[in-house]
Amino acid sequence: MTTTAAFAHGRSEHPNRLNRIKDELMDCRSWMVALAALMAPMASISSSLAADCACAPKKCECVSPCPPSPCPPGHYYQAPSDDDSQAPKIPMDDMPMTDDLTQPADDLPPMPSPATTFATSTQFASASEGMGFRDATIGDFFGNTARIAGPSYGGTLPEDGFNIPIGGGDRRYKITENVSPIPVDRWFVNYNHFSQPVRNISREGIDVDRVTLGLEKTILNGSSSIEFRLPIVGGLDRSQQLNASGDQSAVEFGNLNLVFKSILYQCGDQSAITAGLTLNLPTAADGELLDGTGNLIAVVDNQSVHLLPFIAYYRQHSSRTWSTAIMQLDFDVNGTTFLLPDDMGGSDIKFGRYQEQNFLYLDYSLGHWFYEDCSGCGFIRRAAVIGELHYSTTINDTDTASAGPTMGDVVTNPFNRIDVLNATAGLRFQLGDNYLLTAAAVAPLKDGENKLFDSEIAILLTRRY
Repeated sequence: MTTTAAFAHGRSEHPNRLNRIKDELMDCRSWMVALAALMAPMASISSSLAADCACAPKKCECVSPCPPSPCPPGHYYQAPSDDDSQAPKIPMDDMPMTDDLTQPADDLPPMPSPATTFATSTQFASASEGMGFRDATIGDFFGNTARIAGPSYGGTLPEDGFNIPIGGGDRRYKITENVSPIPVDRWFVNYNHFSQPVRNISREGIDVDRVTLGLEKTILNGSSSIEFRLPIVGGLDRSQQLNASGDQSAVEFGNLNLVFKSILYQCGDQSAITAGLTLNLPTAADGELLDGTGNLIAVVDNQSVHLLPFIAYYRQHSSRTWSTAIMQLDFDVNGTTFLLPDDMGGSDIKFGRYQEQNFLYLDYSLGHWFYEDCSGCGFIRRAAVIGELHYSTTINDTDTASAGPTMGDVVTNPFNRIDVLNATAGLRFQLGDNYLLTAAAVAPLKDGENKLFDSEIAILLTRRY
């Protein structure tokens, strides 16, 4: 009885225990449901942050700080839609097109385009933005060496004669006048004041002021350039009259110059060899030579074309120091004719054709930026000191031609061969990002016939574009 009773009593207690366990489980489930309800907003926020940081389109800015992303990384991820909760979708407006694959992101600076040159390294297309713009030479030259003399012009000897009055008396061009071997997009204005470089028909020395307007444009992906130069010269009046009062000076347009240059070889951003050709065209007005009564003695027919090939070596010694060496030849192709026009419609009377001497120019320029604005916000960004040596020499004997109707009227270089050595010293300032201002002085280092002027002052303004 006792055993049977106990068994019966155990059976009666079992349902109560099961019910109690069931109640406890229900209470636990309730707590889990409540906890899940509390965690749901946090999970939603975390998922949203992750989508913003690692899975948003490329133009979306990440919220900082960002939690680890549970979704695959990528610029074009979109949260699953209600139709398909698993598959990521790419919006059509953000599809990766050809431009997206070949161009940098919108918030990154554009990559520089390399130059197309004959060199194995082509970095000067981007380097020219700084070096080709900032490291130009200054220059030194005034090259009118021919003189006119004879009975029709006062009976003087050639060494006491006067200069040919074409383009204000400033006839020749030299590549080292504000130029860099590295092609660059720029325009510039050069001002040069020469003390006593020419003589008028009265044998009086006069000063010459030259303003050169120039424009350079790169071509062939920045490896080459074409340059135009137009000089405006305040010097000899193109019409020179014997025994006239005044200095017979005037403002004249000079001969137009076209310059082509190209990088032949380069070594990274450190050095480069450039070659090119200058074409000096006879665009200046013809000269007129008059006697004391105003009658025409002769016309100086400006028709001479000069070809000036050159080769240049550029070296960047450090981030602040550079040098340039240039060799150039100057050839007078066809000469200048002295004639007397026939106003009655007949043939002109040609006295002679004078072909100027060929020149060799050797130039070396060394510069150093001694000041640099590290903040990049000042008006003067950089300042440099520049020193140059310029050697110019004739490479053939002078020509002698008849310059008038009387025996003994001649045009020639009375000193034949000359060797000119000039020194240039200047300061250069970079103003803002795009302007350069250079002030310099030039001093002849030789005397006599090898001294083409007493002194020179140069002011150069350059702007890149």
